[in-house]
Amino acid sequence: MIIRRCSQGHRVRLHRNTTPNAVRQKTYADGTVETLTYPSSGYDYFVEVDGTVVRRSDSFANIENYFVDECEKKHGDGHGRVIIGKHHLVNGVATSQEDYPTDSNTKAEIKDFYDKRGISYSSSETKDELLSRITIQSSANGEITSKHIKA
Repeated sequence: MIIRRCSQGHRVRLHRNTTPNAVRQKTYADGTVETLTYPSSGYDYFVEVDGTVVRRSDSFANIENYFVDECEKKHGDGHGRVIIGKHHLVNGVATSQEDYPTDSNTKAEIKDFYDKRGISYSSSETKDELLSRITIQSSANGEITSKHIKA
């Protein structure tokens, strides 16, 4: 089971080892196939980079730190460890309030935000339609307090 995915779209994933020795294949619409072989039992978590299991651990803190380090090797602007109240997970991708697109973003940037989080949309949707999926909560004085993806 995937717990976290790289926020920049790289194939760096943190898994819970729920099915030791299982082989999982995923076929995408473009025909590409991903295969992952879960490690043997004995470890609760593992990190996969580009389809290869690179680290196993029973400690979530240790494996999440390793995951963060692997993400930093691919790109330098990651979220670090998930902090309750600061981040929330959108399809396994740590997302902070600053990550959400606004009307100042281009349509391509909004689509990139959705793509990295595995959120489907129609290619014919306008920028306003794409932005309408984001719920904005405001305080009494009109200050934005939080943003979320509509389910």
